[in-house]
Amino acid sequence: MSTIKSTLGILCSNDFVRSGLIITKDGMIIESAIENTSEAETLGAFMSQIVLTIKNSLSELGYNEFTRYVIQSSKGQVFLMDLGQSVMIALTDLDVDIAKVNIALFQAATEIKKSGRLDI
Repeated sequence: MSTIKSTLGILCSNDFVRSGLIITKDGMIIESAIENTSEAETLGAFMSQIVLTIKNSLSELGYNEFTRYVIQSSKGQVFLMDLGQSVMIALTDLDVDIAKVNIALFQAATEIKKSGRLDI
């Protein structure tokens, strides 16, 4: 089992994260904990466009990069974490402790960085 897959599995096995995936900047799936491949591919493509929009908007405001971004809907939250050449996405319920999700995301990113498998 790859370090990326096991790290994503650990992230998704806690009480806060329902599912997650790691995508390239252009939306290609690197690793996914979403069982339905079609849903994962659709989410990856959609999230890559959101990341591009966030980066462009922040750039226009004078900010170089984003590290984490949270999108909230009526059914849950989407956490985006920039990993350099890729993006980690975590899907959660509405009533989660955001601080604990951020800690879990940071720990997962650190493990992936240690593995040297992705450019962070």
